[in-house]
Amino acid sequence: MQKLCDRCKKAGRVFCPHNTALEAQKRMKGMLKQDMFGPTPPNLMVGHSFYPNVYWGPLVCMKDTKDDPNSMYGMSAEEIIELRASVVRGMKKANVKQKTRMLEDAQAAVMSIRPVDIETRFSKKPSFGLKTDRVTSPVGASAPIEKLRLAENPAVPKKVDEFYNENVLASEALQELLLSGFDVHYLSKLLCSGILGKKQSKKLVPTKWAITATDDIAAKHLMESIRYCRQVDQPLIFSNTYLDNHFEVLLLPGNWEYEQFEALVTKELEQKRARDAVYSFAPWEEWVYDGRINVSIEHEGFEGRADYAKSQGGGYYAARFAVCEELYRMKRQARAIVFREIGTSYTVSVGVWEVRENVRHAFANQPEKLQTMDEALAHLAKKLAVPVNVYRKKSEVLSQTRLTGF
Repeated sequence: MQKLCDRCKKAGRVFCPHNTALEAQKRMKGMLKQDMFGPTPPNLMVGHSFYPNVYWGPLVCMKDTKDDPNSMYGMSAEEIIELRASVVRGMKKANVKQKTRMLEDAQAAVMSIRPVDIETRFSKKPSFGLKTDRVTSPVGASAPIEKLRLAENPAVPKKVDEFYNENVLASEALQELLLSGFDVHYLSKLLCSGILGKKQSKKLVPTKWAITATDDIAAKHLMESIRYCRQVDQPLIFSNTYLDNHFEVLLLPGNWEYEQFEALVTKELEQKRARDAVYSFAPWEEWVYDGRINVSIEHEGFEGRADYAKSQGGGYYAARFAVCEELYRMKRQARAIVFREIGTSYTVSVGVWEVRENVRHAFANQPEKLQTMDEALAHLAKKLAVPVNVYRKKSEVLSQTRLTGF
């Protein structure tokens, strides 16, 4: 059994991310060198502090690994911490519009669709600062970088190379590449690295901003087609759980509309749900109003939204994209509601890719097909930790009166 730190003992956890991170650091410490060489998944990290003068640099792997959502989905929190510990971040401070030979080589590596051998030299031996909590994604060792050189030719798709050299808006390039079959994870790396956009406006984009921007741009592009599609015929519910993040996706007949809930499921709530077989709203009013049930909501109507989803951040855009992606595939539109319940075992924030992949995998499962919205809510009541009436009271979509209901 894993040894727990005092903090995790106090929280009553069975998994300790802090000791897991320390153990991973010990295993990787001997592999850290000032000069490193080898195949590295094409990626770089751009910070947002001090913008527009940011720290950026390549991510160099100390062992053969794939640092992408498709490969990472299904990994345990312990395995993800181990993977992150094996990645070294090179850091160089520069203005986001500054062009250098090092940046050009880094961009060439990012455009590659397979790992590229690179040589890197740091100003000193990299050191660890691996953080593990619900807010910060775990990161490995880092050090200022002095040299980056490609040791082989990257495998750059022809269409990507064309956009790199053409004078096209980044949003237009992203839309065309999306419809050409490139995944949003790859596209966010292109945007982050300053590869897309008009020549005079190309610049590095902080990684967390680029990921959200790509999900947003891609979803809005798909919405343009979804709004003209036929509505779903009946309520559908798709479910998935990964890393103690439980998702229920409800699609209701109607014109395109999107709503998303995020709830933190406390230990007290988990225990109460285990005791109570049937819920009614009345006993929960006290929980709602004294803050013991923490539920956030974001909503947008048929025309979409222009403001930022502050209460949920990148998770909102990641889930919304996955829903749009599926509706585009189905050639349908719907009033879509995503319920995300975050359990107490989710102690390490791994990134918004977890949200996107959770929803994608929900759609890979067979849906529950219901006849009415009330039947759908009754079904959800059996699967959600927070009582459905709590969600219904907050909901913009579920509170609507429709002619079909009479």
